[in-house]
Amino acid sequence: MQTNFTLAQLANPDIAEANDILRTCVHCGFCLATCPTYVLLGDELDSPRGRVYLAKEMLEKEKVATAHVVKHIDRCLTCLSCMTTCPSGVNYSHLVDQARVHIEKTYLRPFPEQFLRRMLSILVPRPWLFRFAVLGGWFGRPFARLMPGRLKGMVAMAPARIHGASNVDRPQVFPAQGPRRKRVALMTGCAQQVLKPEINESTVRLLTRHGCEVVVAAGAGCCGAIDQHFGFEAKFTNAAKANVDAWMREIDGEGLDAIVFNASGCGVTLKEYDHLLRTDNAWADKAAKVTSLFCDLSELMLELGRFC
Repeated sequence: MQTNFTLAQLANPDIAEANDILRTCVHCGFCLATCPTYVLLGDELDSPRGRVYLAKEMLEKEKVATAHVVKHIDRCLTCLSCMTTCPSGVNYSHLVDQARVHIEKTYLRPFPEQFLRRMLSILVPRPWLFRFAVLGGWFGRPFARLMPGRLKGMVAMAPARIHGASNVDRPQVFPAQGPRRKRVALMTGCAQQVLKPEINESTVRLLTRHGCEVVVAAGAGCCGAIDQHFGFEAKFTNAAKANVDAWMREIDGEGLDAIVFNASGCGVTLKEYDHLLRTDNAWADKAAKVTSLFCDLSELMLELGRFC
């Protein structure tokens, strides 16, 4: 793809990266077949290739985002299926993240959208607060028909059962059963603690059974995915720094062999920490060290060479 960024624009490392990503795209369209929104809607602008063009137009010409552009960028599920089929290796993920940050900076959303996004950004990363919100959704079900469309959908998704706080999600150390093979930190997440706390409980049992000492690090919290997807760059950066700081204390203390996640959405975001903080001299090395330890639970089990 031909680009026409100015030298002044290219002095910005993010724009320079966007330029490289755009120039990698060869318009082949292989991504269309694996994009769920394109398969469903059949609109080129709801495909990765279409969104690449929209992002190029905004970033290159420094345009204010329009409602038309925002609609199509917002529809992206960030599943990244397109990246698995792209023969050119286009890093769509980094480009769409830049587009979302640009939208957040230049586009004034209708107040109901602003309110919903800010509310989710506050509630979801805080399990204790999210738990109260889920409870409110449960009580609000009888009145769902009177609510606006998006709020109605959220109330409908409220689980029938509301879980209390799990004892594995607070900072602590779970000793390995038998000889210790590894010392690992567990990313406990945020929404999962409320919606499916048994996943973290099962993860701890599995890892300790196979000789892993499991640490839930003090200060580690939400990975920041929701703020990343909303384009809230500053909030995402703060969440990443808080987690890097928490895990670096463990690394510099008794050490860690891995930092384990058991939610794919968190994993995709966690593995972007080194990229996010690459230009921050105070954090780049620490973020790179922490990111090198991230692994999915299944990856660690393969390394341990044992299954159950």
